[in-house]
Amino acid sequence: MSVRAQKIFTGSERTILVKKNIVGSLGIKGLGILTSVILVPLTIHLLDKEKYGIWITIFSIVSWFNMMDIGLGNGFRNKFAEAIALDDKYLARIYVQTLYSSMILIAGAILLFFFTISYFLNWNAILNIPPGFDEDIHVIVAVVFALFCVQLVLKNISTVLLSLQKTTFSNSLVLLGNLLTLLLIGLINKFYEPNLFSIALVFMVAPILVSGLTTVILFGKSLNAFRPAIFRLPQRIYFKALMSLGLKFFIIQITTIVMFSSSSIIITQLYGPAAVTPYNVTYQLFATVQVIFAIIMTPFWSAFTEANAKGDFGWMKNSIKKLVRIWILFSVGIIILWLISPIVFRAWLGNDIVIPRELSFQFALFSILMTWSSIFSYFLAGIGKITISLYGAIFQLLTCIPMAIFLAEGIHLKSTGIILATNINLLVPVIFLSIQTQKILNQKAYGLWNR
Repeated sequence: MSVRAQKIFTGSERTILVKKNIVGSLGIKGLGILTSVILVPLTIHLLDKEKYGIWITIFSIVSWFNMMDIGLGNGFRNKFAEAIALDDKYLARIYVQTLYSSMILIAGAILLFFFTISYFLNWNAILNIPPGFDEDIHVIVAVVFALFCVQLVLKNISTVLLSLQKTTFSNSLVLLGNLLTLLLIGLINKFYEPNLFSIALVFMVAPILVSGLTTVILFGKSLNAFRPAIFRLPQRIYFKALMSLGLKFFIIQITTIVMFSSSSIIITQLYGPAAVTPYNVTYQLFATVQVIFAIIMTPFWSAFTEANAKGDFGWMKNSIKKLVRIWILFSVGIIILWLISPIVFRAWLGNDIVIPRELSFQFALFSILMTWSSIFSYFLAGIGKITISLYGAIFQLLTCIPMAIFLAEGIHLKSTGIILATNINLLVPVIFLSIQTQKILNQKAYGLWNR
């Protein structure tokens, strides 16, 4: 290791592990962002703007059902990390078993529910399918949803890796999924006429193959001590332990999914599927900054859990201060990205898709608010103090969609009004979360502030 590297990787054992995860994830996520950037124009080119908008809307609807893990994944991250911090491998293994057996039951129930009601749903109307659409949308939705339920179970290997503070490894699974998607799309384009069904199939199957193979390999070798049994019901007492935090996380998840996934449906219904494309590609550009910031934040979740379990308030306080300084630098970068965004869009997408300047500004503001909020939400989630986050989520859930429709149609801001509504809804919770964080770090949090 070079002298410079030795200077970077200094501090406590926990700090060094966080830094290694950040540095490793930056390279992995950087490649992941690159593959995502390539996938967007490639997919639009193969499908056209209208079919791409339909695909994004379908994916948004399916993503709503991510919340149907009822918060188990996030509850697991805290409980499993605490068990590892206290060197209780027996309890850690039981939590892994509970997570997987519960998710198998949940995925099965979701699949049964979907196929029961899907027969009665008019997907052409829901997706605002234009006349003359040349594919069977009901088959496409059914296949996508079935594969999503498989993903719901297999993606838990990433949750286990995150809980073990192996963030770089977890991020590499996303990169491998993107690379496999690119490969399969290339093969389809060469040997088969691309259509919405084949593209959707690739996007859903690639992560399943990566997560499935990783699950088999890891639980057969390095994670053998935590290997779950496939056909075993979850024990009630440990399921409740995960759900003690899980239900709060569940409601927060609902809000997140409704706020960010409903946009595509609202735009599709108000302005047609083609209008989803400019909105989505603008989000994709500014989401790259959020992804990079998330690389920095992700290792801190389990690190905060461990530090809190050991009462290390000094480490947590120092970490928050450093993260705020990093956020300031990112905010400056976001503003610069907004200023040059017209050049970036032309180089990336050509002149076929026009992005309104006011739309890109709102997404820049959204990225600044989201990265600021993540500092406090990751900390509070890591230590399990999320009651105020829960109340903020309920506020957002009740106001986001009505406000979005009012700003889009009532004030005629169209797609820009939808992201503006999201930004307004982010402001109030962010203020309260920052206050709660300061009270906890100064050990002056009482009552609601300490829940």
